[in-house]
Amino acid sequence: MVIIFLLGECQQIISKNITKNAKDQEIIEQAKATAIKHLKNKYELDVEFTKAEMLPSYVAHEVILEGTVIGNKEQNFNISVNYKTNETSNFGMSPELVTAIRAKGYEPFIEKK
Repeated sequence: MVIIFLLGECQQIISKNITKNAKDQEIIEQAKATAIKHLKNKYELDVEFTKAEMLPSYVAHEVILEGTVIGNKEQNFNISVNYKTNETSNFGMSPELVTAIRAKGYEPFIEKK
């Protein structure tokens, strides 16, 4: 009986972890879509992601993304996306990306109101 109980508990834990991982992955994919749209609309950039990390919800409701401009690996960036509000923040970029953005006529360090 004890073995059957322990196996049942283990199965429930595994099932909860699978469900949590699927939900986390859905949140990460939504954050990626938000970041892609933001960077395309604001700077005309086509990007791909190399890393995604979801912060624990007790810290912040954010996904931290790292990536590069497609076709330009030296033009890299990181950006945070709040998955509750779908707002981006903390856009950090390499000097090469700053130069590329400025070449398109944008100033990445001035917020337009």
